[in-house]
Amino acid sequence: MARFDNGRDVLDGLNELVRKNQVNAGSLTAIGTVEKASVGFFLGDGQYSTVAIDGPLEIVSCFGNVSVKDNQPFVHAHIILSDRNGRTCGGHLMPGCLVDATLEVTVQAYDGIDLVRKQDPKTKLFLLDI
Repeated sequence: MARFDNGRDVLDGLNELVRKNQVNAGSLTAIGTVEKASVGFFLGDGQYSTVAIDGPLEIVSCFGNVSVKDNQPFVHAHIILSDRNGRTCGGHLMPGCLVDATLEVTVQAYDGIDLVRKQDPKTKLFLLDI
């Protein structure tokens, strides 16, 4: 478990956490708030459309997995956010989601296995090789 403070980029923090702890396979969840966010939607051909959202925003749900990409642990996560009026937005967690008050993270490591990502020629995404 970990807690991130104000101003920390969520995705950078998650990747740093799993790399520091050498988690090569696992799952994660996170709750907290962000002062601004960036979420992505897959368009195809390896490309994402990105939406920037001003906060403050409550993290309704953030979940993902941990695998190995380019020989290092890598987080793939999705996030759902709510504004003060209860409107929600979600998508692929992108760089630019900055912690507001706090972010609490739980990582469940799967010992004894490595999940590896390889680029799929059709989608151009780095997909789990399972």
